[in-house]
Amino acid sequence: MTALNLFDLLRHPAGLKDLAPDELSRLLAAKAAVRVVDVRTLREYARGHVAGALSAPLGETAHAIREWPRETPVVLICQSGHRSQAAAHELLRMGFSDVSHLRGGMSSWARRGLPQARD
Repeated sequence: MTALNLFDLLRHPAGLKDLAPDELSRLLAAKAAVRVVDVRTLREYARGHVAGALSAPLGETAHAIREWPRETPVVLICQSGHRSQAAAHELLRMGFSDVSHLRGGMSSWARRGLPQARD
C-alpha cells in the first residue's frame, strides 16, 4: 500500500484528462481499449459502479495495477472526482501515460441517469 499525500486530493495533476460522463459512456459503448478503475471503498462500489470497472480502493490502486503495461489507457472513478485525482498522481508517477478520470465521479454519472452495475 502506498502512502497517500492528502494534497493530491485537491490538485489536478498535469497530464490527467477529464472525461464527462457521456464521453466515458461513448468510449465504453464503442468497446474502446480502456481499463476503468474505481478507487472508492468496497461498500461504495457495491452500491453501484460502472459495469466492468475494477475495484481498487485508493491506497491499493497502484498495487492492483502494477503489472499492467504503462501505455494502458486508464480511467479512474471515485464518488466526486477528488480521490481519482489522488490516484492519478500515483499512476502518473508509476509511468502510466494515458490517465483520465470521470469528472464529477459517480455522482455525475448518476445525475446523467447512466447505468450502474451492482455485483
